[in-house]
Amino acid sequence: MAKTRIIVLKLKKLLRIGIPSLLALVLLILLIVWFVSPENGNNSGENVTPTVATYRAGVYNSVVELGDSFLNLEVVVDTDHINSVRLVNLDEATAAMYPLMEPAAADLSAQLSSGVALEELTLSESTKYTQTLLLEGIKSTLEKAVVSE
Repeated sequence: MAKTRIIVLKLKKLLRIGIPSLLALVLLILLIVWFVSPENGNNSGENVTPTVATYRAGVYNSVVELGDSFLNLEVVVDTDHINSVRLVNLDEATAAMYPLMEPAAADLSAQLSSGVALEELTLSESTKYTQTLLLEGIKSTLEKAVVSE
């Protein structure tokens, strides 16, 4: 048979252990609530405001000066993101002089169409300066598409 044991706790010992344990538990709960946010997919039925249109949907063009020649840059946008970026009417002489222009534009287009923001684009080391030039052209083209309130 099991013997009944009586445990005697002194109030001082109980307070020394209980209060810090309670504070640690409250702190842990607060940290969990603080770091778990609705952006992480833990949306618990809260009211979600509809997204405001960033761009006017359409096809926008701009001209990028490149030495003695000019490049026509075309940007296709929806109301909330960029669909594609491409070079239009690129003549053979310019393509031969600047062979990295088309791959750089294709890389930027792939990143932007997958949802990467302009500020978060990763530039390739081999086409860094070409992509920087194209990125400036894209930014100037998007200024035409931005919705002003």
